[in-house]
Amino acid sequence: MRVQIALLAVMCIAAFPASTTAQTVVTHGVGLAHDCYIYARAGNDPRSGIGVCDDALKHEMLTAKDQAATYDNRGVMLDAIGRVDEAAEDFNAAIRLDPKLGDPYVNLGSMLIKKRQYEAALDHINKGLDLGLNFPHIGYYDRAVAEQLMGRYKEAYYDYKKVLELEPSYAPATERLKDFTVTTVRKQSNS
Repeated sequence: MRVQIALLAVMCIAAFPASTTAQTVVTHGVGLAHDCYIYARAGNDPRSGIGVCDDALKHEMLTAKDQAATYDNRGVMLDAIGRVDEAAEDFNAAIRLDPKLGDPYVNLGSMLIKKRQYEAALDHINKGLDLGLNFPHIGYYDRAVAEQLMGRYKEAYYDYKKVLELEPSYAPATERLKDFTVTTVRKQSNS
């Protein structure tokens, strides 16, 4: 007898796109670019943080990597206040400046999920995961959301589990796993 695991996912598609999460990139510099990162990381005053990022981009001499990180961090805060298109522009700018930085790809994937462009979102998120992230659990979470919305329940389930392996206290993944029912189905062998 072979055992097969069947997954059943129940979801509310209307609520999902808002559940993806943009993340931040650590800058290597000091000054306003670093302050921009702190605002994005804290997440409690995005409007002020956007201004700090603007000032860093206008007035500081940043390396391409720090400039890319600053665009990415500003994009995170733009997303936080619902300016998704502007956030996507910043993530694209970050990718153009430093295409080896994984975080902006995942963040852009998150914006694409919100626009219901799931296949394109998966491509970007997978690229970001391949390049490496500061917070890989967020990349796996966003990928799982896209997979679940596409009806790829098995892949989504295992990615949510991966999130909790990397970050056991990440509540959004715990909540999403409640959408799944795992059952064991015994298959009769043809012998």
